[in-house]
Amino acid sequence: MNTGNVFIEYSSRGKLSGISTSEAEWWALIVSDDVIKLVKIERLKELCRPYLGTKRDVRGGDSDTSKGILLPISEL
Repeated sequence: MNTGNVFIEYSSRGKLSGISTSEAEWWALIVSDDVIKLVKIERLKELCRPYLGTKRDVRGGDSDTSKGILLPISEL
């Protein structure tokens, strides 16, 4: 199902995770069968910050134990 968003995890089970703890310089996001977006992690953090505490700041993952930002693919 294509929602037009990617889920960018920042915490899981009450601890920082994902984008919050990554030491990577780049993130690769598979947005369709034939499209991969490479984004510098600092840029990805900049894109996600305005959505903290909004309706795009949601629970997800296994049993909804993670928190993340639903980032519109169009912003990448």
